[in-house]
Amino acid sequence: MKSNSKFFIVCLLALIFGGFSSSYSKELRYPDIKQTMQKMFAYHVENKSFSPLVVKRSFKIYLEQFDPDRLYLLKSEVDAFINLSQRDVNWVIHQYHQDEYEEYVKMDLIIQKAILRHRAIRAQIVTELLEQEQFQSVQDERYSDFAKSEAELKRRMKKKMVKLLSLRQKRSENSLNSNRKVKIVALLEKRLKRHESGYIPEGLSRQEYETRIEHLRSLHILKSLAKSLDAHTAYYDEEEAVELRTALKKQFHGIGVILREGEDGIYVADLITGGPAYNSKEIVVGDLLLEINGMTLEEASFEDVLEKLKGDVGTSVKLTLKNRSGKDSRKVSLKREKIILNQERLSYSYEPYADGVIGKITLPGFYDNGEGVNAEKDLREAIKELKSKGHLYGLVIDMRENSGGFLTQAVKIAGLFITNGVVVISKYADGEIRYMRDLDGKMYYQGPLLLLTSKASASAAEIVAQALQDYGAALVVGDERTYGKGSMQYQTVTEENSKAFFKVTVGRYYTVSGRSTQIEGVIADIVVPTVFSPYKIGERYLEYPLSSDQLDLRKSFEDNAKQNYRSFPKRQLPYLYRKDTTWTSMLPTLKANSQKRLAKNEDFQCFLKKIHGKKCSTASGKSLRQQKRASDHGVDDLHVRECVLILKDMIYLKSQKTSEDS
Repeated sequence: MKSNSKFFIVCLLALIFGGFSSSYSKELRYPDIKQTMQKMFAYHVENKSFSPLVVKRSFKIYLEQFDPDRLYLLKSEVDAFINLSQRDVNWVIHQYHQDEYEEYVKMDLIIQKAILRHRAIRAQIVTELLEQEQFQSVQDERYSDFAKSEAELKRRMKKKMVKLLSLRQKRSENSLNSNRKVKIVALLEKRLKRHESGYIPEGLSRQEYETRIEHLRSLHILKSLAKSLDAHTAYYDEEEAVELRTALKKQFHGIGVILREGEDGIYVADLITGGPAYNSKEIVVGDLLLEINGMTLEEASFEDVLEKLKGDVGTSVKLTLKNRSGKDSRKVSLKREKIILNQERLSYSYEPYADGVIGKITLPGFYDNGEGVNAEKDLREAIKELKSKGHLYGLVIDMRENSGGFLTQAVKIAGLFITNGVVVISKYADGEIRYMRDLDGKMYYQGPLLLLTSKASASAAEIVAQALQDYGAALVVGDERTYGKGSMQYQTVTEENSKAFFKVTVGRYYTVSGRSTQIEGVIADIVVPTVFSPYKIGERYLEYPLSSDQLDLRKSFEDNAKQNYRSFPKRQLPYLYRKDTTWTSMLPTLKANSQKRLAKNEDFQCFLKKIHGKKCSTASGKSLRQQKRASDHGVDDLHVRECVLILKDMIYLKSQKTSEDS
């Protein structure tokens, strides 16, 4: 999906061109596991010790991290680890306190044998498939359980490989010559071995192997233990931490290209607007990368290429490239720079209305790089620019693919639309309650406001949506409910010099109504299904989510104020900004009008059919543009378009009410 692809690109940027040290720089040891987990247990909202529950979950997660598609392991090999006896659990807990992990090592040795078996089986399959001329398209299948026999494993593996070849065949207009098939299979082999190298390191001396295998096992154990605490607690290696840091801060340093590995080699998949590569005008999407600083990449792995491209700001790198369709190569010299990911920042547009405009803002996340680039500042400037175009009659903020970010930014953004009051309440494991308020007494926009959300809108996006809905400052439009992440995490990812990178769930969020968005999400005022609506997306579908609950805000505030009366001056009381019912009183009319419009909108009805896997065709005699709209789900953004129409209804109903009052 689009949201996932955006995050993938951001992550890849950091992987390729960040100036961080390799994950080899800090090798984990078994004692590091308990040391790190003790910190996480101390922070966690519910799980405070290495309990039987955590043990049982961790073995299951360890296996799923290695074999999520059920293509390596047999049911007979994993049953003993998935169904641990109480005696086994007690033994694992005892060993943990001794910094020993015998049962995890046993499981890891079975994984290593499974990898060797997988390699032997896929070699047989490759021989069979290379002799085959055509490949029938097959449906991808997800297996809920591990295979019962090697024969079943082989069937699953072959089906997966045929699926890949049939897709490549379709792209090549139903013909694959033997040379192309060999390249496709070689690329698949590289990707599989890259995954397998996390369990069987190769090309090392005996001593290097022992050091590396302990690091890898410690890493897998830490990841599985962290994930066992709840759905959002996680442990990261150094490179993953850099990826997340880049996504949060919207900046990195490098030359600004995204590389991918294809059948013909490593190629430029995209250029970052404003980066050195983009500004040079010498690199084109699709170019094959041949050399880095004079070193040929013919035999280099993808990881080797990433390593060669790392460097500090101000240093240069020389690339040799060629166009994928041409033979001539060319050399390009680029200097690494700090790059701001403007493509991942807020954007806005508007359309004329009466003597002014209706503003349309896309807010992809709550980012803050600590150097003046942040979501709240960008939003303030966008509103200012929109007001400069004429009277700002209405505003829609699109958060359909906003998965969160910095809480402080969410509070500041909500504060742009209220004069004062509590935006979010945090409740921790020990019962401590903290309030985050808007206190500046200034509203940057007061008028018809719609927040466009989806099942993918999560975390800080839900805090803003729920808070502004609670205060009556905005109406929420989109899928029936948002993602449902109402938990908060402490993280060390943004601390570049941290000894361990992790995030751990420390409490729950509540808004001014006392509601937690955990599990339930933010309920839309007006339902306009998005592309995410057919899918099982949300906290309720994750393993080990926290439960949802309610908070008696008035009572908790009074109790807290009694204990800390000096820190609660009267101007900070959470109910000074009363709920505005202007827009909620219009809801019956707004809902009815929206439903009628969408029912009559051929584009939207076609969109609904498409996302549910149904065919949609236009009636004969329609224009090419109309046919394009049907096949493409509409050339306009149907959801923003409907939001604009709802805003116009709000503007009209408000003017009618004003006339009646007068």
